[in-house]
Amino acid sequence: MKKFLMLCAALLCSSGIMHAQEVSGKKGGQWYFGVGGGFHASKMKFSDIDEKVFPSDKFLNGGVFSIFAEYDFGKDLHFAVRPEFSFLRRGGKLTEIGKNMYDGLYEDVRYTLKSRYWDIRVPVMYQFCKPDATFRPYVFIAPVLGFSTRGEIGWEVECTDNSYYGYDMELTKANMASVYFAGMVGVGAKYQFDLAGNTCFLGLEASYEYGFTDTYGGKEKDGTAIVESGLLHNVYDVQGTRKFSGFEIQATLGIPFSVFKKKKPAPVPEPVVVAPVKQEVKKETPKPVEKPCYTLEEIIDMMARNESVEGKTICAIDAITFDFGKSTIKSESHEYLDKLASTLIRTNAKIEVKGHTDNVGTEDFNMKLSKERAQAVVEYLVKKGVSRNKLTYSYYGMSKPLASNDTEEGRTINRRVEFEILK
Repeated sequence: MKKFLMLCAALLCSSGIMHAQEVSGKKGGQWYFGVGGGFHASKMKFSDIDEKVFPSDKFLNGGVFSIFAEYDFGKDLHFAVRPEFSFLRRGGKLTEIGKNMYDGLYEDVRYTLKSRYWDIRVPVMYQFCKPDATFRPYVFIAPVLGFSTRGEIGWEVECTDNSYYGYDMELTKANMASVYFAGMVGVGAKYQFDLAGNTCFLGLEASYEYGFTDTYGGKEKDGTAIVESGLLHNVYDVQGTRKFSGFEIQATLGIPFSVFKKKKPAPVPEPVVVAPVKQEVKKETPKPVEKPCYTLEEIIDMMARNESVEGKTICAIDAITFDFGKSTIKSESHEYLDKLASTLIRTNAKIEVKGHTDNVGTEDFNMKLSKERAQAVVEYLVKKGVSRNKLTYSYYGMSKPLASNDTEEGRTINRRVEFEILK
């Protein structure tokens, strides 16, 4: 127990230090709000019990419901801490009590303990794979502090003639220990998906719990609780300890806090009133205005007319798309890139591939993603026969948006690849 407590303390301290380092370094962590629910099976373990009288110890099955806040931090967000509140039942069943003592008078004698708990849990997690991976497996360890609220104890006798008798009493009358401490270890996996530009997750995890503290209350040990109930005489003295253990399977849903943030509307510039000034109007021949970027079709037409295209930029908004958070080019982009490759092969033009992203995610993550996407486009063109000497690339992350990142339409425009014609 001491070793486990020391390990929990070390993990919690290290997570706190790393959290502080993230905050002080202003590196991008991620907060989530989430809920969970699933299955919990609990069993009673006694240190001093006559196994001839109590031969069979069964699990008590029930549900578990949790509310949590999770903070992912560290390099590539590999670490996470998840404070949570959980509601569940713990206890167990003793069956076939005194099976060989009644000479066939009873079919079964059963004792059931059902205690309801509010838990405070603090899982400390290590997550595998990169933060943009679709699936992220993880392992965790957690201290558990439980508070017994209410419940019931039941004693039932099943006779051979199919009749039953017994009693039920409220758990509070048994004066069960009100505080419970345990340790939990587990494994799980997250499925990450995009929701309005935010990365959410669905998780599934399995864990084992081992209770450290004795759950007997003082009145339960000396039999006073039974006497006070008026059901039995004080004819026994409970010895030893009773501890809980069990396992749990839980599904989770996590939504980043950024979903709930209100986006500030763009400021509306105040109108400027300028007094009219009389001036002589000179007729001048208007100069052609250079466009900021052109479509691939416009560039091909200009080449056909032997017009200079040097220094012009081809915008490929929506024409080249990638898997979410990855540099894998989607198949619907291949036709556009094949047409670009054909144009480069039959002309002397050289181009610079420029990668850009929106502002979803950290600055470092987006800079790396824009680089990998620009490289992916270059490699695709090379595979289609374009000489590598005609290609170069640059990347800018989210530093050069064309539109506001406050709307999905703006973020779509900013997630782009551009081609500047060098010659």
